[in-house]
Formats: sequence, structure tokens, C-alpha cells
Amino acid sequence: MVFRHAFRQPQNPVESEIINRAGLPGNVKNELGLQVQDVVITAVQQVMEQAWEEELRASLGLDRYEPLPWGRPAEWTRSGSYRRQLLTQYGPIADLHVPKLRRGNGELNWQSLTRYERGWGPLLDQHVMGYGLGLSLRDLPEIMALTLGEVVSLTACNRIVSSVTAHVEAFKSQPLASPPPVVRVDGMWVKIAYPTGEITVDSQGRRRPAKRKHRRVVLSALGMWPDGHWDIVHWQIAEGETAESWQAFLGHLQKKGMTRQTTELVGSDGAKGLESALDRYLLGIPPQRCIFHKMKTLANHLVCNDRELDHAEDPDQAVPQAKRARKKAILANASWVYEGKSAADIESRARLCAMIWRAREPEAVANGWVNFHQTFAYLSGDMAPSLVPLIRTTNLLERFHKEVRRKQRDLGMCQSEQGCEVVWYLLSRRETAKQRAALQNRP
Repeated sequence: MVFRHAFRQPQNPVESEIINRAGLPGNVKNELGLQVQDVVITAVQQVMEQAWEEELRASLGLDRYEPLPWGRPAEWTRSGSYRRQLLTQYGPIADLHVPKLRRGNGELNWQSLTRYERGWGPLLDQHVMGYGLGLSLRDLPEIMALTLGEVVSLTACNRIVSSVTAHVEAFKSQPLASPPPVVRVDGMWVKIAYPTGEITVDSQGRRRPAKRKHRRVVLSALGMWPDGHWDIVHWQIAEGETAESWQAFLGHLQKKGMTRQTTELVGSDGAKGLESALDRYLLGIPPQRCIFHKMKTLANHLVCNDRELDHAEDPDQAVPQAKRARKKAILANASWVYEGKSAADIESRARLCAMIWRAREPEAVANGWVNFHQTFAYLSGDMAPSLVPLIRTTNLLERFHKEVRRKQRDLGMCQSEQGCEVVWYLLSRRETAKQRAALQNRP
């Protein structure tokens, strides 16, 4: 899982230090900063070594040097400690003392550190999040070098990010504890490189598998619950928004626990192939079309043949101004339509607007009536009031897609489906955490 980037990876600590001094403002590591870092690292080392002593005491059930009447077996007898190096978010600790036994050290399972772990968990979590926020794999070594004082190889950074794959697979296969009553589905197109089967040789003589860019769509489902919180519950990479891909996607949602009995409404922007897939898996569940997309489509069908142009000095400017005025007027009328409190009220307002605009914009009015009743499906059932503002549009899912696009511009083209899914997982978990934190802080 590698992402292309325009910058070259630093090859050694000296080169990295030169880059830091020249590329960052101020002195990155002045004398006072180094002294503070030494104190912090010493404190961290002391706390970790004390934690290991407590873990070993709890595991053996004996204090150090505590005598036993029948003697101590080798598995219960301490044998000093061994030294190891550990990379932390505070800096590298070069001389950690890990307690050991005369026999059976391989059976010890430390809670604070796993066996052979060279990078401490919080450090890895920080840099995995940096990857999710837009840093490429070739950026991570430079960022980590500021903390560690050494350059971590690109392969090691790749392993760090690839470790998220297990979390991705577990999340996508785990059934939902509480299936959402309302779900929004949509697709976002991405660029992913796939191997062609050929081998190329780069400028340094290294053999690399050749890849070719392909466009794929990531189908996503966003669930909403009555208490106002939402979550990305599933996603899937497909070749297009076809009926077959939507059927496979909804089939996975069904395995996660979303059925006709648990689902009250399914929202979308009217994607092709989705309707037939809904009939197969969620037959009878009312579809909710996005009001924003309906209004956008309405504006796209404006012709403005009867516009009255002002006698301006620059006629070329008068034409687009007239079009903008027409678009603004018809969208204002459309917004007024959806201010209705009931289905009958909305339909009455829509007929009135159609009478006003049919003669001037027949194509836009005709398009507006296509699946018009699906844009206020949320009024057909006993929907929780907290969900009504969220389900009228796909804004929540579109906002998540906007965040993904921003990060993808920084990362570049995904070099594998695995890399694409890792980004999707990291961003979905972060966005979910952000909105839940906002809900908790509400008065």
C-alpha cells in the first residue's frame, strides 16, 4: 500500500537534520528543548519500568525477595533484567530495563508492551492518524524523524499503516449492535492503481510492478439514529453504480443486521441501479430522494429562452446575469415548496409553482415532477423529529465525501484497494468521533 508523492524520502539522519534546519522556522531542537526532552524521556522510562515491576509482581503473586518455605522454582525466580530500545512519541528510549525470569520469559505477556514491539502504541497511533489526515507514506518518515531523531524506512511506515487493515476487516464484517432506522447511501468516484502484470525498471535499477490507473466508485452507507448521532456503517469498492454492485452492497448491509424490520427509510440522490436493488433487499421501505439534488437538477434544466436582457453596455454580461436571476427565483420557489408541514401542503405548493413556471421553463418543471413524491417520503411515517433535518438531504454523507476528497488530493492516487479502504476507515472513525464529541458538549 504505497501512495505517490512528489518529494523524495530522506535517506539518513544527517540529511533529515539538514532538511529540518533549512525547512522549518526557528531552531527545531535548541538547548532548552533538548533538556526538557531528556527529562520527559527519563520520566517515561521510570514509569514504564515501574509498571513492568508491578505487572511481574501481580503475575507471580510475590514481592521481590519474598521467601517461600518450599523454595522458588525457576519460573518464579527473577533473574535481573535485559535491555531493549523503544521508540515513543516523546523520543527514543535507548536503555529500557525489562525484568526477566530464570525460565519462562516467553510466557510473560506484558500489558504495557507486546513482545518484540519496537514502537510504542501511542506513537504508532499518532502517525497512523497523520496518514489519515493527509500525510503520504513518504511524509511519515520525515515527521517521525522530528520525534525519534532517526529516519524510519518507508517499508516500516508501510507496515504501520497496513496494520490498520485488520481493524478495517473487523469493522466491515462485524454486525451492528443497533441497526439504524434511517440510512443514507451514495457513491464517490476515486482513482486506484491496479497492477498490469508487467515489470518495469526504475532509474535506480529496481524492478517494480507496473500499474495503471482505473476509476472506481466507493459505495457508502451512513446510518442515523433517533438520538441524533450518525455513523458510517459500511462501504464497498465497485466498478460502477450498477444494479449488481448496489445489490452486493445492500446484501452486505443485510448481513450486518439491516433488514426490512429494522429500516424505516433509505435516502439517496437517485443513483442508477439502486431502485432495483432496494426492491430486492428492502422492498416496501420508502426511498427518500435528496431535496438538494432535486433542486440542483431543476436548476440544471433551466433554458431561459424568454429572458429579458437589460440594455447594458456589455450584452455579454447581461446574459449570465439574467440566467442567475432566473435560477435564483426558481430555487427560491422550490425552497418555499419544501417549507410545507405535510405531504398535501407540499403537493399544493408544488402545483402552484408549476403553474407559474410551466410556460417559461417547461423542461425544468417536467423534470421536477419526476419522482417528486420521493422527496418528502420522511412525512409518510412516524419519524423522530431529530432525524427530519438530517434525512431531507444527503448533506451528511456529502460532507464526509468532501473530507475524503481533501485528503485524497494530498495523498494522490491510491496505489491499492487496501490503501483506499484504510483511508476510508480512518476518516470515518475520526468524523464519527468528532460529531459524537459535539453531541456530548451540547447543553
